[in-house]
Amino acid sequence: MIHERRHGFTRVDDEASPGDWIRCLDTLQREPFYRDYKARLRTIVSPHPTGLYLEVGSGAGTDALALGATAIGVDRSITMCREARARGLDTAIVGDAEALPLADELVDGCWSDRTFQHLANPRRALGEMIRVMKRGARIVVVDPDYGTQAMEFPDRTLAEKVFEFRAHHLLRNGTLAHRMRQWFLDASLEEVSVEERQLIVRDPASLDHVMGLRSWARTAMAHGIMSEAEAQRWEILYDEVAASDRFSWSVYFFTTSGRKV
Repeated sequence: MIHERRHGFTRVDDEASPGDWIRCLDTLQREPFYRDYKARLRTIVSPHPTGLYLEVGSGAGTDALALGATAIGVDRSITMCREARARGLDTAIVGDAEALPLADELVDGCWSDRTFQHLANPRRALGEMIRVMKRGARIVVVDPDYGTQAMEFPDRTLAEKVFEFRAHHLLRNGTLAHRMRQWFLDASLEEVSVEERQLIVRDPASLDHVMGLRSWARTAMAHGIMSEAEAQRWEILYDEVAASDRFSWSVYFFTTSGRKV
């Protein structure tokens, strides 16, 4: 039986160790790739010191606190909002991205970073973000597109099956990112722009500590998508590649921005 697609970030409060997901976010914050595109995101938002801004899927509040202006953080996780408030984001609110608990035309800009891939109704969430924005405000959405994954692996068919699981089963919208431009245009946003960045990971330990690439086949087996033999073969070959100097896994991130008319 194939189970519902529910990544850990969609159910942080129900996890046995919810703090692990906070530590995961903190680990990513220290990585140069993430620091660089987050800095670019802030540049696009162009916050004014006296403005009010919104982050949807604000996690532990690190990015909202780094904005340089007052920001509201909305996250569905009580655990994340408590952590954000403890770090100084007093405006962290528990809420649903698809039904934001905010008034119309309230904020001067908004953004969402690696959240849309987890949403059940991302188009509705986009509409909600646009609803709460003032006219002229900018919106930015960043997500990886797991349809762009690449890795040197001896069994290409098996690797593609594992990557397919990550893109289409473990995540609700793992390949949405490259379609966001059209969604922005459909929503009558102007000055729509897309920037691509490729994340390349050559340290398998770093990748597994955050994303658990080695475990994906075993998780797919638990979901009824792969066999025990396939999971074992993936792990054996993965360990061989990881022990060599040939390891390289990559995925593209898409930063989509626009302005409300």
